Amino acid sequence: MSSKRLIWDEISQLATRIADKGSLGAAERAELADQLGRLGKVQFKANALQEAALQQHKDTLSVLQATIARQEEMIAALQQNHRKDITLARQDLLLAILPAVDGLEAALANARRQLERVREGGDAYVRFSAWLNGLQLVHQRLLDVLAQAEVEPILAVGQQFDPRLHVASSVDTSGRAPVGTVVSEERRGYRTPDSVLRYAEVIVSRPAADAPLPAAPLPEAAPAVQSAP
Repeated sequence: MSSKRLIWDEISQLATRIADKGSLGAAERAELADQLGRLGKVQFKANALQEAALQQHKDTLSVLQATIARQEEMIAALQQNHRKDITLARQDLLLAILPAVDGLEAALANARRQLERVREGGDAYVRFSAWLNGLQLVHQRLLDVLAQAEVEPILAVGQQFDPRLHVASSVDTSGRAPVGTVVSEERRGYRTPDSVLRYAEVIVSRPAADAPLPAAPLPEAAPAVQSAP
């Protein structure tokens, strides 16, 4: 039985005694006061113990909540690191595929030039065409792999030079294209929706060395320069 139940039982018994006697003498009143004082101390002690137990439960709950929060932070950090590792591994794999694509495209271009020199309809032409078709199939499969990974070529030739996408490997001063326009592509670049996988290496049109460069406009707030007398 709990301490509160015992206290209330004693108080009930005292109340019954008072009701039965109707009135109490001095000795009985002193005894009653002593019993009530003792019951008050017991009640105070019980309340203190209960409050201490409640505080202990709160402290334990706070520790558990803090532990759970730390575990959740650790799990989130592990998941984030795992995603980063997957992203880096995926990027490394895609970068490893690009040189193979470059090699196949160079081989295809060379094979097409060679095929033009072979007499059409002959055995050599038929065999060479079959080999070229197989090479094109492998090339297309690699392009399909890149497309599934959301990798697409960076537009270059005919585009305005963009340092966020292009790297200028050389310049063209022939004047055949507007200044700042990409006139040819040395190596194709590739990008994903989130970042550049490999910058396009390009040749950019610029003025001839002896042609004056266009003057940069002065800021509107700049004062006019006075010539010396």
